[in-house]
Amino acid sequence: MFCVKKNPQYTFDSFLAVKDTLDDLDNPFLVEVLSNLSKEDWGEMHRRLQPFANKLSTSWRATVNEIARPENHPKLRQYDAYNRRIDRIVRPAEALKLTEEVFGEGLFSMKQLTYEGIMKRYLLHGNGEAGITCPVACTDGLIELIEAFYEEVPNEVKEIHTHAKEGIDGNFAIGAQFMSEIQGGSNIPANLLEAVPMDTHYLLYGNKFFCSAVHADYSVVTAKIEGTENIAVFVVPSYLPGDKEKELRNGYRINRLKWKLGTSELPSGEIDYEGAVAYRIGPEDRGVALAVGIVLTRSRLDIGFASAAFVMRAAREAKLYARFRHVFDRTIDGFPMAAAQLEELEGAAKRMTATAFHLYKMFLEQDDYDELQQFALRELILLQKIYAAKELSIIYGWQYPFSAGMVQ
Repeated sequence: MFCVKKNPQYTFDSFLAVKDTLDDLDNPFLVEVLSNLSKEDWGEMHRRLQPFANKLSTSWRATVNEIARPENHPKLRQYDAYNRRIDRIVRPAEALKLTEEVFGEGLFSMKQLTYEGIMKRYLLHGNGEAGITCPVACTDGLIELIEAFYEEVPNEVKEIHTHAKEGIDGNFAIGAQFMSEIQGGSNIPANLLEAVPMDTHYLLYGNKFFCSAVHADYSVVTAKIEGTENIAVFVVPSYLPGDKEKELRNGYRINRLKWKLGTSELPSGEIDYEGAVAYRIGPEDRGVALAVGIVLTRSRLDIGFASAAFVMRAAREAKLYARFRHVFDRTIDGFPMAAAQLEELEGAAKRMTATAFHLYKMFLEQDDYDELQQFALRELILLQKIYAAKELSIIYGWQYPFSAGMVQ
C-alpha cells in the first residue's frame, strides 16, 4: 500500500509567532522619516501613533485577513422581502466594524496634528486596501473639494463637510468619487451623465460605469450641464435626510457589482441616475480641472503611499521569513543572491517611503511656491504615482515566491 510520508514535526509556528507581533513602528528607518517630518512634535506624535499601530498589527490585521476571504466579499441585494428596491450593499460584520473603527479615528479632523492623518494612512496601507484605504482617499478628496469653495456652498454641503471631517454624534461619513463612464473611461470630458439645474441643486440622469466604494455616504460625481458642453463637479448624497433608515436611495440604482481580480473587498458597481439630487461645487465649466487638480491629485498621492507601505511590509516579512526558512543546509538569507534580492526589496521600500512623505510635505507647502514650481510639483506627483506603481509590480513579480511562502 502506498503511503505518503510527511514530517509532522515541521511547523511555521516560530515564524508566525514573530510575524504576528511585528509592530509597524518598530522600524528605525520609518521612525526616522516620521520624526524628521514631525520635528518638535515627534514626542506627542509618537504617543498618538503607537496605539494606532498596535491595533493595525494585531486586531485589525486579523480582521483584514478575514474579510479578504472569498465568502466574505461584498454582495448586492437589490430587493427586500416585499419587492421594494433597496440596493443594499451586504458586507460582513468584520468589514462594517473595521470601517467604523478606522473612520472613527477622525483622520481628517482638526484635532489631528499636522501630518498625523497621513502617517496613520501610510500605516493603514500596510494592511492592504481591505475595502478601507480607497474610501479614505476619496473622503480626503471630498473634504478638500468642499473646502476650496466652502464660503459659497449651500448649508446641505457644509453639513456633509462636517459629517466627513469631524463626524456627527460620533459617526463619520465615507466618501467616494464616480467619474468613469463606459464611453470615456478616465476621459472625463467625454462624460454624458447630465445635470439638470433646479433652484438650489441639480438632478442627475445617466450612467456611471465604474464606481468604487459604492457603499459610501457621499460621492463626488462629474456630469455635463444640460444644454451645454460644460463638465461640472457635484457632491451627491447616497440618501436624502430621513431616507437611509428606509433604504430609499437618492434617485439612483446600483445595477450590479463588478467582478474584480484585486481589491475584491471593496464594492465597485454600475449606477443609473434617475433624478438624483446633486450639489454643484465650483464653476460649472471647471469640473475637469477641479476633479483632476483637487480630487484625483490626492488619489495619486495615496497611490504613492500605498505602494511604499505594501513594499515596506513585504520587505520586513520577507526578511523575517528568509531567516526562518531552511533550504538545503542553510536559511534562505544565507544564499548571496537571495540576500541581495532582499536588500534590493528593502532599499525600494525605503526610497518609496521617503519620496512619498517628501512629496506630501511639498504638496502642503505649495502655496509658498511660484507658478513654475507648482507645475513641477504636479508633474512630480503624477510621475511618482506611475513609478511607484510600476516599481511595486516589478518587485512583486520576482518577490512572489517569498510572498506565496508567507501566505502558506
